[in-house]
Amino acid sequence: MKLWIGLLLLSVTSHLHATLENQTCKACHPTIYKEYQNSMHSRSSIYKDVIHKAVWDRHPAKAKGEYTCAKCHSPSDPSVMNDNTKLTDNKIQQTEPISCQQCHQIESVEKHAKSNKNILTTKEKTFFSADIALKGTKVEFKEESSFFGMFTTKSGSAYHDIDYSNEGYYNGDSCMGCHSHKQNAKGFLMCDLEVKQGDSKDTCISCHMPQNKGSIANQKDTVTHAYHGDNIRNSTPTYLSKYIKLSLDKNANGFNVAIKNKATHTLFPQSLRLNQLRVTIERSGKAIKLKTESFARVIGSNGKPTMPWLADSIISDTSIKALETRKISFDATLEKGDTVLVEFGYYVVNPKAAKMLNITDKSVTEFIVLTKERFKI
Repeated sequence: MKLWIGLLLLSVTSHLHATLENQTCKACHPTIYKEYQNSMHSRSSIYKDVIHKAVWDRHPAKAKGEYTCAKCHSPSDPSVMNDNTKLTDNKIQQTEPISCQQCHQIESVEKHAKSNKNILTTKEKTFFSADIALKGTKVEFKEESSFFGMFTTKSGSAYHDIDYSNEGYYNGDSCMGCHSHKQNAKGFLMCDLEVKQGDSKDTCISCHMPQNKGSIANQKDTVTHAYHGDNIRNSTPTYLSKYIKLSLDKNANGFNVAIKNKATHTLFPQSLRLNQLRVTIERSGKAIKLKTESFARVIGSNGKPTMPWLADSIISDTSIKALETRKISFDATLEKGDTVLVEFGYYVVNPKAAKMLNITDKSVTEFIVLTKERFKI
């Protein structure tokens, strides 16, 4: 009996330790691990994401003790993923609710009307990754000796095999299990990125995970690696600004500002986001602020905005779609010598919604400038 209990405890302890996957990854990928600490993937649980917590606190499922968000917000925590249970403030939730392994083991994505589903590989210790030079290959760990065992050479990773043949890690489809769309219980589409590739060669990967300076791993010295720290909440993603182009042209009644969205998805389609264009004329030492133009997808019921799970219709939708150029007209007359400051940015949470949800964290309530231009007249 004691032996049985001992084996059971050992099994449970080993399982819990195994779920803290990133500690193993850290040993070989310190640069990427450091970036990950600031990413939304590391802060997606209710214990680190103030928005997710504020919405969850109001969600009717909370009263039932059924955390229904784990599929995307904390898939690394088996205690929640195995069945809908009450959340526990454990190490997984605090440090790696979406671990390295969760993303790198997505073999395919099943498409569904309500939301897509990630299908993880069943191959033990096999991770998917992208490298154009190695595309279509699989790198396995090898240890070879020569000169009668006097010299040993190692290749690959001692912890996992690397499969470079999965197209989803090149075209961004591996991201679409969680980042495509979401319906509520009423069958209403609360959020939809509306991805339209068009002729663009850019993908989720090239935009949100650009090549950054620093080696990919200790054992594989490279000049750059794919950036793993994307977080629109507490740092301005300047590398994303190149996908938004601002231009200005004068007309008989004033001038137009054009916003060209070069991204292959709708800008900020989530119902809590608020996108804005702010224009200021700088003239003779004075700043003349013009009207602020807002862009948002407002959802609700009976013509009034509501929480996402209550919504059954679109109240208004002025969001800028994939590959769209939106022109905004201003009736202010420009004079020679004027400088027009054009700023395009966003609120992670619409100030009105933040007030209703009692969110005061400045990282999500302050206006973030995504890109700006000065036009000399």
